[in-house]
Amino acid sequence: MKAFLIMGRTFKGLYDELFLVVLLSVVWWAGTLLIVTAPMTMAGVQLVANRMANYKRVEFGFFWEGARTHIGRVVLLFLIVVLLPPVLMFSVSFYFDRQGWLVILGVVMAWTLLLVLLACQYFFPLFWQQDQKSLKLVLRNGVLLAVRHPIYSLLIFLFQIMLVVLSVVLVIPIILLLPGLLALSQNFALVGLLQEMDLAPQPPEMSGT
Repeated sequence: MKAFLIMGRTFKGLYDELFLVVLLSVVWWAGTLLIVTAPMTMAGVQLVANRMANYKRVEFGFFWEGARTHIGRVVLLFLIVVLLPPVLMFSVSFYFDRQGWLVILGVVMAWTLLLVLLACQYFFPLFWQQDQKSLKLVLRNGVLLAVRHPIYSLLIFLFQIMLVVLSVVLVIPIILLLPGLLALSQNFALVGLLQEMDLAPQPPEMSGT
């Protein structure tokens, strides 16, 4: 399946740019712990990962480019990605704790939560993939991709959970690899779908170049 091919590309990207991924991961933790710089740090890491997924030249300088541009929209997108899932989780718990027809709302909110989780993994990659940095387009396209490719999106999401679990078990990868790996998996996942629509470049070994 396509999802498993994307998982392989994620690890290949890690192998090809190991030092850069480690550097990005360490910087991500440093920027996130400062809280105020977390959105810009996320944007910078995602831009580098997006360039890797599109087989473009990468270097750490692109991190700074992503971190210092479109700051207002980046902060808003970051808040959506970070805050929306917990709000929906609270709603699911709230309605399931009630009785009668409110449980139906709990089921609806649970499906909504799943859709949001699947869509969120595309939001930052879409932000950098699209020429037009429109949050409305990012949100719409992310939801459409999750709806049209639910199994693929679910497998990629489970793959990311597996990466988190393995990193927690092995401890060291949490700091040195996890943030970069997650960004890579999300961007390769998006580009993989776009390649099927001829909206993104094919891998060099497939393009005949």
